Amino acid sequence: MASLECNNKHLVELNQSNGVSRILLNDSARKNALSKDMLICLIATLEKIQSDDKQKVVILRGAGGVFCSGADLKWMREGLHQTEEQNKADAELFYRTFDILNNFPKPIIIWLEKYAMGGAIGLVACADYVIADKDAKMAFTEVKLGLVPATIAPFIVNKIGLSQARALMLSALPFTAKTAKKIGLIHEVGSHKELAQRIDELSEHFKANSNKAMASTKHLLNQLSKNNFTEANKMLCIEKIAESRGTDEGQEGVKAFFEKRRPSWYK
Repeated sequence: MASLECNNKHLVELNQSNGVSRILLNDSARKNALSKDMLICLIATLEKIQSDDKQKVVILRGAGGVFCSGADLKWMREGLHQTEEQNKADAELFYRTFDILNNFPKPIIIWLEKYAMGGAIGLVACADYVIADKDAKMAFTEVKLGLVPATIAPFIVNKIGLSQARALMLSALPFTAKTAKKIGLIHEVGSHKELAQRIDELSEHFKANSNKAMASTKHLLNQLSKNNFTEANKMLCIEKIAESRGTDEGQEGVKAFFEKRRPSWYK
């Protein structure tokens, strides 16, 4: 795939020290929403770290005490007026983000603060180790908008299984960090004060390991679960979200969201 150029470098900040790459999603005014520019900058940042042998572990966090609110609302609104091909290109950018995270050769730790909604849970599902504030909330909100959580679906199913994915994606019910830990989406839950120290402890544990052995182990594990990630499945995911954006319900759901009213199908 072609390299992407980040034109808004402030959106994703990278701080590297002692073998640890700390990535900050830095758009707190919009709750670190996944805009097109945010995704491009995140991919570019990860590609920069990927081949740097001095870096042993990546920590991903959101600015302003919030991990990520999901897809950017402005970008979502633009989707109402885009062609199917434009919507496919957007979906492919999302999928590419999750794919590079999922296959990243270095361990990725996510610190989940406050909440992760919709597509943001895709980031969580692709990390190797996730710790969350005990009050953090999550939800797959797409079907409330008449949309399909397509590009995150294979990564979510791979992480928590089909049964849990069905229950949470079809109901759109919010769920807690405690529930997320129970179903295997995240690994540790704690108070905010504890987690900063825990992040540092985890980083030291990962740094003690062989770079090549960790990369090889991650590759092996991904190969064992690769049935979810075929090229055919990738295209199905991209086509599904692009298709749902253009349906009557997809258009109505997004419009109703912005107009702060119930969609027409709500009874």
